[in-house]
Amino acid sequence: MSEGPNPVLIGFLVLLALGAGIGIFFAVKRHRYVKAIRERGWVFDSSPSPEVANGLLVPPFGVGFRRGTDEHIVGRTRSGLDFQVFEYQAAGDARVVCMPLGIPLPELVATAPGQSRQGVIAQHRGMLPGGGLLLGADAAFTDAFMAVAGGPMSAFATRFPLNLSVDGDQLTQIGAPKDPDELEVYLEALAPVAGAVRSAAPQLEPFRQPQPERRLGFYHRPSWYYLASDDGLLSVVQHTGGGMNHRTSDVVHGEFLPGAWFVAFVHHWQTQRTETYTDSNGHTQTRTVTENHSEVIHEISLPFASPDLQVTNDSRWGRLFNGASIDFELAAFNDAYDVRSSVPKFAHDVLHPRQIEYLMAIRTMPFTISGGKVRTQPPQHSAEVIAFELDVLAGFFARWPAFVWQDLGVATPPVKLAADGQVEVFRG
Repeated sequence: MSEGPNPVLIGFLVLLALGAGIGIFFAVKRHRYVKAIRERGWVFDSSPSPEVANGLLVPPFGVGFRRGTDEHIVGRTRSGLDFQVFEYQAAGDARVVCMPLGIPLPELVATAPGQSRQGVIAQHRGMLPGGGLLLGADAAFTDAFMAVAGGPMSAFATRFPLNLSVDGDQLTQIGAPKDPDELEVYLEALAPVAGAVRSAAPQLEPFRQPQPERRLGFYHRPSWYYLASDDGLLSVVQHTGGGMNHRTSDVVHGEFLPGAWFVAFVHHWQTQRTETYTDSNGHTQTRTVTENHSEVIHEISLPFASPDLQVTNDSRWGRLFNGASIDFELAAFNDAYDVRSSVPKFAHDVLHPRQIEYLMAIRTMPFTISGGKVRTQPPQHSAEVIAFELDVLAGFFARWPAFVWQDLGVATPPVKLAADGQVEVFRG
């Protein structure tokens, strides 16, 4: 008597056929989607570089390190206006439309109820018809923009959720549909807004702004820029050696003070070790284990030389291996931090009572000045941490006495404390 079909084999074949069918379905659907895009004369890139967002700074652009992009479309509307559409990671993978305005203009954000641009800093706030929010950096420009583009913008808002910004020389709108037919309708509805601004360029000329840098920058921090990686830094910045496969990620470059530049990134590397173990048969075996490591590096290059100074968290082990810490009048500071310097007098000169009060109040992170470099010990790598460190250190240098700068041969300090207690930067 012959055996019947193996039910396990039949089940496997059914699952295999089902998986193949699903794969074919999505492949055909994807092919039709891309075909529909290209039939319109648009160019499609399934894996664009984050650089397609170069120059965009108004949130969700210009914040954090989530700069990933996907599904980039470039084309032209029926009215002849160029556009690009792409998914942006920091916007929750929403689709963003960008249309050129022909002139760089002040920041402006217009959103419908329920829509927002988290992180936008606006000096002027107003309401749109229907309850929308209007945020602007320049009240006069906001009025001028609404005079020339308010009508087309309102018409667009009656059909689609408004989430629009003037970002340098680009008009951006978040929330475009994916379907090519729906996207075309969406683009044609948005084009009159950008077109109105382009047509009114002569009357908007008094509001012209500097041309935005074509790089991945940071919102309201004009000197900062982002690179996904910059492994060349490992040849010039001190880092942990040994191991293999050294690389960098989430690199931020920028200006700290005039003539002083910073770099911040994560350094990754691997090490291998051999370990011995006993297998299931009781035999001794060896295997190679690869371990991943990372460290956060934040470093500032100073335009002047000074004695070494180290301000670290209080540690008995540190005193054991690095020698006694320099003591100051405030016991709470001595309990919180260990201070060492190649010139103890210099440490006392710059860490005077008002300086110590400042560092204690702001809860400074540990830092070291050595060889014309400042290195911090950040708790994590983020734009917020970098900004905090730079603000702390700017306040630290601003509180150096004038005679210290003179002893260092610096005729004009790059930073000082103004009468109102604010840090004042000298730019020549």
